[in-house]
Amino acid sequence: MEQETEMKKMSVIFLVLLVIVAAAATAECQDPKPTNVTTVAEARVSGAETKAVLHGHFIKKINDNKYVFQDSTGEIIVDLSADKAGSLPAESAEVALEGVVEQDIVFAGIEAQKISVLN
Repeated sequence: MEQETEMKKMSVIFLVLLVIVAAAATAECQDPKPTNVTTVAEARVSGAETKAVLHGHFIKKINDNKYVFQDSTGEIIVDLSADKAGSLPAESAEVALEGVVEQDIVFAGIEAQKISVLN
């Protein structure tokens, strides 16, 4: 019985190590980040700190500083500073959004740096 428990522990440790090694190998094999992403779809998979220049419009307010932005490829959450949120154009206005991708394991978003109305 004790030997079975020990084998289970070793199996779990082996699996954890295997996952860590696979993740490290995958990270080393990825192509370098492009200088800018131009669509929501690209932003979602680009990785943290990638510069984003997107064209689309804001479709919904989530809270005081978070909004949903949409382009032809999808939707993404945008984090706006108080001064940018206060001067946000109407939902129908097409905008150019410049910012940086924020990403963790389950969430991808944009930290806005500049918003320009296009129409």
